Amino acid sequence: MRRVAASVGLAGAWAFTACSGRSNDAPNRAADAPPSPAVATTVSTGRGSGSDSTAGTSGTTTAGSEWRIVPGRAGPVTGETSEAQLRQHYGAKAVESTRIEIGEGETAVGAVLFPGDSLRRTEIVWQDSVSRRRPARLIIRGDRTQWQLPRGITLGTTLQELERLNGRPFVLAGFGWDYAGVITDWKGGALDSALAGMKLYLDPGAAQYQSKAYSQVSGDQDFASSLTPMQQLNPHLATIFVDFESP
Repeated sequence: MRRVAASVGLAGAWAFTACSGRSNDAPNRAADAPPSPAVATTVSTGRGSGSDSTAGTSGTTTAGSEWRIVPGRAGPVTGETSEAQLRQHYGAKAVESTRIEIGEGETAVGAVLFPGDSLRRTEIVWQDSVSRRRPARLIIRGDRTQWQLPRGITLGTTLQELERLNGRPFVLAGFGWDYAGVITDWKGGALDSALAGMKLYLDPGAAQYQSKAYSQVSGDQDFASSLTPMQQLNPHLATIFVDFESP
């Protein structure tokens, strides 16, 4: 397996690197450090203004898709969304302009949605940092969230649940370093295409950091999810990256 050299600048940070034996969405590690039927509704500010401006290119979203992530879209957020549109959609108080940590001590111009609400909090990095538009990456971190990926995957989903959904074991990076627990290869399973453009980082939790099993699957190398130490740890999904294609 070939390691990826550090990229320089934000443009390099979102590039995927083709690696032998990996899926097309294998991460560039130097850039990636941690029911009722839906009814279509017109998106407004939710503040009684009557505006029908949306955060994407469509004039509608659905009640069931507001927190759903699919390749190329996260709820109302698309590759053409701007910060101004997010403020129209969610309300000004729900969007905070800030700099987002992108790994290895670097930050980039971005915005945080619902900064005071851990269940809805989302970080966005802008490709166009001047106009603050066109997301490069959306980041969700923590223990729980309302956001859901395909197949019901969300923060807290475990390694064993991911294996079941994938239909086979997969490969992930060892723990205890900058890119700990990132899934690097779905091995052609069902999640390979379902999660295109998404990077999932697993973590066993601080209580396991001193365990023998943790030490056996730590460090800058890849491990099969089927290994006994991985099964014993059964790490959970702790960070989600959703990357958007450059125009």
